[in-house]
Amino acid sequence: MSNASGFGLQQARTIISELEQFLADLKQEDGLSENTITSYRCDLRTAGTALSQDLTAITASDIQHFLASRQEQPGTTNRRIASLGRFFRWALARGYVSHNPIEQINSRIPTEHHPQPIANEAELRALDQAIATAPQPYRLIFTLLREIGIRTDEVLNLNLGDVILEPGREMLLVRDSKSGNKRMIALTPDAMPRSLRGLRSWVREMEHLPPDTPLFRSSRGTRASYDTLHRRWVAVCKAARLIDIVDGREQPRYTLHHLRHTAAAELITFYPEQVVRRILGHRDPRSTRRYTELVRNQPRAAERTANLHTPPRREAM
Repeated sequence: MSNASGFGLQQARTIISELEQFLADLKQEDGLSENTITSYRCDLRTAGTALSQDLTAITASDIQHFLASRQEQPGTTNRRIASLGRFFRWALARGYVSHNPIEQINSRIPTEHHPQPIANEAELRALDQAIATAPQPYRLIFTLLREIGIRTDEVLNLNLGDVILEPGREMLLVRDSKSGNKRMIALTPDAMPRSLRGLRSWVREMEHLPPDTPLFRSSRGTRASYDTLHRRWVAVCKAARLIDIVDGREQPRYTLHHLRHTAAAELITFYPEQVVRRILGHRDPRSTRRYTELVRNQPRAAERTANLHTPPRREAM
């Protein structure tokens, strides 16, 4: 393709198109570990999916909108800001951009993390019913978030080969979106029955595909994106009649992260803290302990959770 003067048009440079070269330079110059490189890759791939325009067209306002749409904890937001800042400093040094838009964005002030599970029983039932009628693959994605409590990025980055369903050895290999490490999560029929059933059915339909195939794909065959997942979540909340009007706009009463908190509060009634910590990928044991304290201080919630499943508490996984 050429312009009117006959000169070839330069291909747009985007976060995604320049990502691997940036990571290669970063590894060579700073000698960073594979885990750190993987963490950068996860952060920038997520950002690049939302900020798909040419690097020169990305503004501080665009980045602020992306960060706000994620509705994440301050620590996670700060990590994404740092990753984007490092990337744009690299792009600036190479002459790909004229300025670094991250310089106009302030880090979030970390606040103490308090678990926020969905406590209203009627609203939780309504959400579960709406999730059960959502179209695939989003029904299964929401089910994994709801029962297992893994992070949204971790679910979207799963590949077919990360699912092991051998009898008596059912598990997920999840790449931690914060550290880049992979952790093994045992799938048990007592605490995660819907996830197990859904995965068995889903994987059965994908048996002919290679193991590096994204587990959850869009209608175009590409890896399912966060933006589409969020739109589907809004539809689920509408079906459950859990939409509020904030500043004249419709807003889901609960975020996807509420599903993680709800799952954690239920898992802590099944397993010891160290097991739940492994499932959730908490680096700080205090993060897991807060769920123990929450359930201990809310005996009615613990009783409700226990009644959802009949098998006794497990001591090991």
